[in-house]
Amino acid sequence: MFRRFILGAVASAPMLAAMAGAAHAQAMSPDAAKSFITQSGDKLVAIVNGPGSQSQKASQLRDLVNQIVDVDQVGDYVLGRYINVATPAQKQQFQSLFHQLLSYNITYQIKAYQGVSFTVNSAAPQGNNVLVDTTVTAPGKAPADVGWVVQDESGQPKIIDVIVAGTSLRITTRNDYAGVITDNGGQVSALLKAMQGQINKIGNQ
Repeated sequence: MFRRFILGAVASAPMLAAMAGAAHAQAMSPDAAKSFITQSGDKLVAIVNGPGSQSQKASQLRDLVNQIVDVDQVGDYVLGRYINVATPAQKQQFQSLFHQLLSYNITYQIKAYQGVSFTVNSAAPQGNNVLVDTTVTAPGKAPADVGWVVQDESGQPKIIDVIVAGTSLRITTRNDYAGVITDNGGQVSALLKAMQGQINKIGNQ
């Protein structure tokens, strides 16, 4: 459940060496990345623990995610090599479904993490990116070490991956998505159908 919440809150949501080679990425300082994650974490916690209905909080979190996460880049990454197979229409549909799934995951997990706290520990360069180590704690759950990979996007810091228990969430998601496509004869349409089915299932809960 924690992994799903984190993926929903930032996406996915997913490595370190591979993403260091992004052509448009610029090197950023660990201090700048640490400050960004501190501010972002404070905003996330304030929304989850603050007043308002679940739908109001979900809307606020979606807005926050769109500000601090490069959702489109993460989406392209998790589609992986199949981005070269998908038609333009399929790519557009995939990004739309990916955004919807993040929104649904955010909404679904809010209640479970009421009372969440967030502590920023350290930051270290990873190629052109910075890995910021944090501890996330929620009532009734053991503290979790969570790493946030931050990239400079034209002067603006953006989260492009989350590391939970040493595992990249966007790599995990990419492998899961590739498995669906591979199991269905390499058809990207099968993944789109599965994603839409997941959205429909969550919406009916």
